Amino acid sequence: MTQEIVPIGQTEEKFAVDDVINTGWQITLSRFWPLACILGVNGLVAALVPLASFVMGYNGSMTISNISLQLFMHFLSAIIVLTVEIGMMNVFLMSLDGKKVNADDCFKCIKYLPSYFAFVFLSRILIVLGYVSFIIPGIILQISFQFAGYFIVEKKMGPIAAMKASWAICDGARWQLILLGVISYFINVVGFMCFIVGGIPAYLINGIANAATYRTLLEKTPQYAGLVPVPALSDSQVAQILEQDSHEQFEQVTQERLEQGAQSLSDQHSQDHNEKPPEAAG
Repeated sequence: MTQEIVPIGQTEEKFAVDDVINTGWQITLSRFWPLACILGVNGLVAALVPLASFVMGYNGSMTISNISLQLFMHFLSAIIVLTVEIGMMNVFLMSLDGKKVNADDCFKCIKYLPSYFAFVFLSRILIVLGYVSFIIPGIILQISFQFAGYFIVEKKMGPIAAMKASWAICDGARWQLILLGVISYFINVVGFMCFIVGGIPAYLINGIANAATYRTLLEKTPQYAGLVPVPALSDSQVAQILEQDSHEQFEQVTQERLEQGAQSLSDQHSQDHNEKPPEAAG
């Protein structure tokens, strides 16, 4: 008696690491200068706090006034950094959708800063506790919460709901996310080995790849698939549609004018026939 061997079904991967990295590379290549300029503006904004501290003449002495000043400066610096983080998330999502990005797009999400601040505070406490508990739980938590910011920025969720949603879309994809994290780390290392020239594109590639991963996981998670926005049309697609519409409109107008001309000729012929004098009788 022979036994039939039943093949073990393989689970489908929720996203391909090479696809999202390639997406990051292609968008960075096509939109490098606008994205680099936005990143430069953010860098200048983030440098305001250290510059202000230098101008105010902090001398390093451990007085109450200096300690209070430094605490305030650190808090202000954290606020600016978090604002830049959620702003760049918005810029990466807009780039992914084919939309035009400007420097002010990075600061349109400042209204979500309280929710993002609460998420960062809660998630880091949990992640630290996870790393204290044999490291592995911390890695799992850090991977699972990494997309919560996108839910806050794009879906306007609160911190707890965003953390739950991020955890849900990461189910079944955590090993791939670990691989993506390792590859992103080496991209950053190679980029910063080339100093600032390579660090900027490395940051942009990883940021857009992360946004593309979020969108792909969102689409592959049934309870959140309906939240995926329709991508914006590219400039070439818009031009093609306008050209097609113009061509169709031209044909329609031409047809209408031909019909009007034929009708006018018919009316003129009828009028001439009615005005023709009767022939004299022989």
